[in-house]
Amino acid sequence: MYMFLPFLTAFIGLVLVWFEKRLAGLFVLAITVGILMFWFRIHANNHLNLNF
Repeated sequence: MYMFLPFLTAFIGLVLVWFEKRLAGLFVLAITVGILMFWFRIHANNHLNLNF
């Protein structure tokens, strides 16, 4: 369920960019990248046995 959040924020960011709200869109897309980086760090540590 929690992995739906990056797709939702990416979609909202792309819609904002489409409607020429560039700064807000880039901010939301930056949040998306942050969520994905956070998720990968946890996933890599727990499931792939990688230590960062």
